Amino acid sequence: MNAVMENFANAMASSLGAPLTVFLLSMIPLAEARIAILVGVRMSLSPIEAFGWAFLGSSMLAPILLLILIPIINALSRTKFFSKIGKFLYDKFEKKSRSLKEDTALEGENISEQQVQRNKLRITKNDLKKMGGTALFVAVPIPMTGVWTGSAVASIIKIGFIKGLIGIIVGNAVACGILTLISYLFLDYIDYIIYAFLGIVVLVVLFLIVKFILYKPSTDSPTDGGAE
Repeated sequence: MNAVMENFANAMASSLGAPLTVFLLSMIPLAEARIAILVGVRMSLSPIEAFGWAFLGSSMLAPILLLILIPIINALSRTKFFSKIGKFLYDKFEKKSRSLKEDTALEGENISEQQVQRNKLRITKNDLKKMGGTALFVAVPIPMTGVWTGSAVASIIKIGFIKGLIGIIVGNAVACGILTLISYLFLDYIDYIIYAFLGIVVLVVLFLIVKFILYKPSTDSPTDGGAE
């Protein structure tokens, strides 16, 4: 097992270089900064260097994903061939956002458009709750809780672009910090940790495939979401 990981690390280091490998790997869904940091340390980067490149790569995606991820999914939902995929993805993200949407439904009632615009410029207690919830969600260092899912969740709960971005970046920094600490404390077992994370990713993918096969989309179209 160690030989396989060593050959992979050497091949990537010689072709792209360790920093660029970590940077690009951190942008891939499910892998993101979690696996990128571990791979970077395995490629002989220091934990701090791996943290920096992985955090930079994954965080750079956040503003883009906040703007386009949910609109793209909604657009897929309205097509003939990709409708099921779009609705499936939206439902998965919407379910993950429900805990952050609780106790906030009444806040948007009976307020004028002018008040809505003012609310975008200030941070309310409800905003802090949503930002904190988004940060905590992204901070959990496991697949399906990273920047990609966090951006979708932030869009669905309509927290706003800047507030959502702050929550995602803070959570991503915490998740990257946790993985950096793990890679530092358990450096001698880094290969096994990488295999464990990859195993979790494979299980998540298989689970999603089964859920997608069994999924029966409702006739309702997803509500358009996006950063405001």
